[in-house]
Formats: sequence, C-alpha cells, structure tokens
Amino acid sequence: MTDGPKALQSSDTVKAPALPSDEAIFEITEKGRLQLHGSSTELAAIALRFLVLVDGKLGLGQIASHMKDVPRPRLNTIVLSLEKEGYVQPVKAGEPDKPAAFDVLDFFSGRSPDERPGSPVSDQEAARKLEAEEQNFSALLKAQGYAVRIARRVNEAVKPASGGNYSVLFVDDEPTLSSAVCKFLELEGFTPRRAANRSEVVQELRKPPLPDLILLDVMLPDVSGFDILQRVRGHAALKHIPIIMLTGKATREDVMFALSAGANGYITKPFEFESLTTSIRAVLGLGDEN
Repeated sequence: MTDGPKALQSSDTVKAPALPSDEAIFEITEKGRLQLHGSSTELAAIALRFLVLVDGKLGLGQIASHMKDVPRPRLNTIVLSLEKEGYVQPVKAGEPDKPAAFDVLDFFSGRSPDERPGSPVSDQEAARKLEAEEQNFSALLKAQGYAVRIARRVNEAVKPASGGNYSVLFVDDEPTLSSAVCKFLELEGFTPRRAANRSEVVQELRKPPLPDLILLDVMLPDVSGFDILQRVRGHAALKHIPIIMLTGKATREDVMFALSAGANGYITKPFEFESLTTSIRAVLGLGDEN
C-alpha cells in the first residue's frame, strides 16, 4: 500500500507541487472525516495518524514533531497526496477560524503582551518555547476524549484458519458487553471466542485454530491492550492476525499509538453493531455481502 491514497506522479512537463512548510495549516474535509468515522478505509496507517492530528489549528511542523518516526520527506508526500485527493485542505492565511470537526488542540494561540510580531527571539528562548509547546501538546493528546471508527480494508480476503466460519476473539472484562458482542457475532455467522484477562488471552492464542480476528479492549484488569497488541505483532506465529482496538479509552495519542503499533483499526465505545460488522468485514477483506 502506498503512503497516500494514490502515488503522486511527475514528469518533465508537469511542475512538481510545492512542498508544504512548517507553518502550513490544514483542516480535514468531509471526505477525510469519513476515513476516521466510516468504519472502513483504504488509507495507510501513517496517513490516518496525520488525519487524527489535523484540526485546522496546528502547523505542519508541530504535527511532524509528534510523528518523529516518519521522515519529513515521506510525511510531505503523504500530506500532498491527502490534499490532492481531497481528504485535507489548507487553511488560508487570514481566514477566520472555522468550527473544528473534532476537539481542537488550541495552545499558545495568543502572544504575551510584550511579544510583537517580528520581535527577535533568542535560540534559547525559541528552544524553551518549543519544549513547552510539545509538553502542552502531549498533555492535551492524553487529556482529550476522541471518537473514531477506523478499520483498514485489505484487498484480498483472509482465509478462515478453521476452514469454516471466521473466528473472532473478543477481549474485554465486561461480562454484559462480552455476552452481547459474542451473541451478535454468532448471529452474523462468526464463531465468537472470549477472553477477559492476560491468562485467558494466552490460553485462547494457544488453542488451535488461531482466531481470524481479535477485538481488543485497552483497559484490562491485569494487562494493557496496547501491550497485547505489541506482543502479538512481535510474535512470528501471531503477527498476521488482524486486530481492532474496541475500547472506551481513546485520545488522539491512543489512536496514533495503536496505528503505529500495527492495529488494523480503532473503534471507540459506545459503538453500533452495524459499524462493527462493517469494520470486521473490512479488515478480513470481505465484501459488503456474505
């Protein structure tokens, strides 16, 4: 899968697009919001992480500082591709603020009374402000609630490990929710399996056949769902299993971490069963109909 929706092409007769600057600010479009809320997307994980942070306020340089694992040239390519395909659009200088579609990470938006545009700032002062800004941004990422329904589609259908129905392991320690989800999965033609803690997860993953999909809560009594995600992705025999985080714990930071760690999707509670079905079918590479 390419970094953006489509590979950018250039030729001797086509002028390459200008690279976005650190000060460039983007806002997400309705088409872009659908990628975060539509239960099915073809965008790459890095592109989704960028969309999670786009709020119409942050400069590209600020966003890049929180995607340090992505080389800047690659991020520039992704941003240009997302803009070209209509998932984001630049905010023009002097344009009045628009209502944010999501929680706005608005920080250091004003100047101190003694600070004027164009006034000289020492390197030490600039570094101090940058460090304070990043700390403030990280705190906001952790503090703000966030709602998404992300599931990355695959082009080729996953073959059921059992040769029969697809099995789905639901990892959650809420008995009522677990019963409801497993009953729903059964009605939809899946074979449900349950786990509520670390030992039960290990037991299910040792039991043949392996699950075809894992729906994974973050807040478990004796282990973090993020830890399970990372361990599964680091295990040679398990790393291929699609994982959708299905949880009430959601901040921008959580979603970004899960996507960068290899999650195939992230759905926040409460959710609709119809959306869950769409997401499951997306990550298993199934069509809209059985």
